[in-house]
Amino acid sequence: MARRIIPINCNINHKVDDVMYIINIQNQILNGTEEEYVILFDKCKFLDAAVSVLIGTLPIYSTQLGKRVRISFSNKDSPVFEFIRSVGMYEFFYNNKKLISYVKPRALPFGKILDDDMMEIYTDKIIELAPIKMNDKASAILSSYFYEIYQNSFSHAKSSIGVFSCGYWMKDHLVFSIYDMGMGIPQNVREHIDNTLSSRECVEWAFEKGNTTLDETIIKRGLGLSQLEKFIQLNNGYMAMYTDDVYYLINNDKKEIHVLSAPIKGTLFIIRIKADDQHIYVVNGER
Repeated sequence: MARRIIPINCNINHKVDDVMYIINIQNQILNGTEEEYVILFDKCKFLDAAVSVLIGTLPIYSTQLGKRVRISFSNKDSPVFEFIRSVGMYEFFYNNKKLISYVKPRALPFGKILDDDMMEIYTDKIIELAPIKMNDKASAILSSYFYEIYQNSFSHAKSSIGVFSCGYWMKDHLVFSIYDMGMGIPQNVREHIDNTLSSRECVEWAFEKGNTTLDETIIKRGLGLSQLEKFIQLNNGYMAMYTDDVYYLINNDKKEIHVLSAPIKGTLFIIRIKADDQHIYVVNGER
């Protein structure tokens, strides 16, 4: 069996260059001719929880291509191995119930979003783990934003493997991701609106309030991205959306759209929000 070993010798944060590093690995595997791929965490000492979904979904999707992907470590003392256990990724693949004790209390465990119930569980978990106390109104507002993101990924992606999520509450911020390996936003928009639009134009259209690609026979609802954008900006947060061959970045009040050097399969959202008494639940200037 032809095999390729792909070493990861650097730390992986959720900054654009690091995400692009993993996207390039994804392309090597999806477009390669080998039957087996080993992602080797040798000198890597940190893997961001939000980026880990790109690694965790590769073994799942690759089986549809007749390929095998394994995640390997030079030793079991690797901090990345400890992290993968702490967010439940190891347990997810090996289904060893004894490992559940390794999942850290502040982790949003790596897992598949199967239905509305699972979306609510993940959304409630985000609120539950917040290191500040929120009143019912603030919790409801925040929950509605996160639920909308999950719902839209679930409805629009048309992914053959489903929607996955992972994250972690740190001392003063939350970082989490939602990822599908399905239809990217540009392809979705082109099929429903205009097949001549560029990827950049499709993403800009998707962030316009009220725009939707759902059929009129269903309750009309957009992609929910304009409200998410507003929330991120009001709270001086961070959001990066990678889809097809473009990424859309909101960092505090700055917005950027750029072309990727290699396309991502599907759509990845990475969201980072602060959690102190000045942030997390500001909506339209009110708390």
